[in-house]
Amino acid sequence: MKIGEFFKENTLLCDGAMGTYYASKFHDETLVERENFEHPERIAQIHGEYLESGARLLRTNTFATNSNFFSSVEEMENNIMIACQIAKSAVEAYYEKTGLTKETYPVYVAADIGTIYDMEQKDDSNVLAEYHHIVDTFVSAGMDIFWLETQVDVYYLKRLLAYIKEKAPQAYVMVSFSMDKTAYSKGGLQFDRMVRLMSEMDEVNAYGLNCGMEAAHMYQLLKNVTFPSEKPVIALPNAGYPYQLRGKTIYGKNESYFQKMLLQIADLGIDLVGGCCGTTPDYLKEIAEQLKGKKKMEKKTGSPETPAVSRTESVFWKKLQSGEKPFVVELDPPSDIKVEKLVSGAQLLKEHRVDLLTLSDSPMARSRMDASLLGSKIQRETGIYVMPHLSCRDRNVISLRGTMLGDYVNDLRHFLVVTGDPIAQNDRNTITQVFDYNSIKFMGLLQEMNEDQFYQDRIVYGGALNYQGVGVDAIARRMKLKMEQGCSFFLTQPIYADADVERIKDLKDRTGAKIIGGIMPLVSRKNALFIANEMPGMHVPPETLAYYEEGMSRSEYEEVAIRVSVEIARKMSSIVDGYYFMTPFNRVELICNIIERIREENL
Repeated sequence: MKIGEFFKENTLLCDGAMGTYYASKFHDETLVERENFEHPERIAQIHGEYLESGARLLRTNTFATNSNFFSSVEEMENNIMIACQIAKSAVEAYYEKTGLTKETYPVYVAADIGTIYDMEQKDDSNVLAEYHHIVDTFVSAGMDIFWLETQVDVYYLKRLLAYIKEKAPQAYVMVSFSMDKTAYSKGGLQFDRMVRLMSEMDEVNAYGLNCGMEAAHMYQLLKNVTFPSEKPVIALPNAGYPYQLRGKTIYGKNESYFQKMLLQIADLGIDLVGGCCGTTPDYLKEIAEQLKGKKKMEKKTGSPETPAVSRTESVFWKKLQSGEKPFVVELDPPSDIKVEKLVSGAQLLKEHRVDLLTLSDSPMARSRMDASLLGSKIQRETGIYVMPHLSCRDRNVISLRGTMLGDYVNDLRHFLVVTGDPIAQNDRNTITQVFDYNSIKFMGLLQEMNEDQFYQDRIVYGGALNYQGVGVDAIARRMKLKMEQGCSFFLTQPIYADADVERIKDLKDRTGAKIIGGIMPLVSRKNALFIANEMPGMHVPPETLAYYEEGMSRSEYEEVAIRVSVEIARKMSSIVDGYYFMTPFNRVELICNIIERIREENL
């Protein structure tokens, strides 16, 4: 009987934990997936114990078989093949021992695939290539049930599911997410949204929860949901909440309580139940007995309410959507507590009808005042819309999400998402860089928050566009990935040369993105020479440098800066969707003069 057919009339009992049970049983903290090589008989013994306890679905011991824990593709491939053979052999040994047959007592084996945590900020294509190889290996091992477990977001999911179905069209694919008792995953995915997404994905045959919470909290979460369809739902809670003792993770013994709660979960019509961290075969025996001959309950299903959504209606956003070019100006927060000059500059920008003020987030990895906190103060005191930069360098996922919630209640609705400049090599002994996410994955988190938390007034976020480099295809591909994650616009690096303008046009043609062209005025000969020679990727043409003659006065240099900046705006006016000014040395009046000249020419 195929697993999909089994679900129609039965509740399926899955196995429990492998890693925590192995560690407690054999007093061995080794990565359990490596024991497929070193002690396959132990892994087979645990599979057998779960089958004898009444489990009818085994997961291969491959959750962490990926490049985070294995050094080569060949090692990963061998590990997967051995794990599949161990699990299948355990089922055959169980049939031989009991006299049961797969026709009268079907037992299933699922290919277990865990999350590949992108610790080194790899290119997406590399991570997907690793997932693809894992899938290919399982397919070659004859697996037809795939379980993507302990997921935290949906960033790679659609592409991975499509690949599984391409390689194994008849495969049964299950996806389960790890969420805590607040109903959120570490990636910011909320439970109700997960349910909607998974029920809508044709490639997903079953979905639900594993890990992250204990049985009572999982029951409370599942009890209150109305499922959009009859698609099978999974529930694998932990044995409880662990504590640390002398460096070891300890779970309490609470078999009877776990069994009571898991049976209540099954009574909600949940199709697949079992255990996750801290559980053992003893946790499942009574559950298996209770499920025997018991009529499967029906899930509560119905059409969920669709919340009304809206987008923030700032002048910047309205202009960007209507084709009118907005003006965006960047100022650098101070490295001390003196903000008076910056606030007065913001007030001047407001008087000159600048649409959006953006504040950098400790550029060049040099500490400056927090852009979000300063931004909320400026927006509140001056009335100008503020867009703080948000860098992934200094905040882990918990902090990124917490920052967004705080910014939202302080009425910030515009954000520029950047990965962040890395910490200088000689500072890394004393300063830690985080990079839990890169800018693309952070945008995915914001997209989820827009759907879940911010739907009544969605935030607007954009990305930085470093248009330089020989790989224009790679740049365009990265832009499209950001757009898929809800990125609404791009701010470019400073533009000086005709070749820069042509590159921007090429990228816009390739992607259809809203691009706001960057202009950074050069305010002296020394400044122009520094940018031309010391800033990688910025091309200041010789004819532009020639305008900045030695010995000119400040006012003469500023007039040249205005003339050059307006000329750049003129060259890109038919291409870009707005203008983005980086303010040199806080010369706000200079920026205002350039903006007025551009308005005079109606560029």
